[in-house]
Amino acid sequence: MGKLLFWVLIFIVALIAWRLWNIRQLHLRRRGESPPKNKPAQGEPMVRCVRCGVFLPREEARLTHNGYRCNDEACNRHD
Repeated sequence: MGKLLFWVLIFIVALIAWRLWNIRQLHLRRRGESPPKNKPAQGEPMVRCVRCGVFLPREEARLTHNGYRCNDEACNRHD
């Protein structure tokens, strides 16, 4: 009897989960949105410091005549 109750409970939980998923899809369609897609996150372009070799976002790097440089004091001390 215990096994039967266990499987009935699993079946009910699965039906509720399926119903909730269908309600969400219907709600998104009514609002004119598509369901979220699994696309990779777009990150910032990275550059490599020509002096120390550290990769950093291009916005944080300084552009020099040799290439990109980081803003680290220890790296820039050897200019």
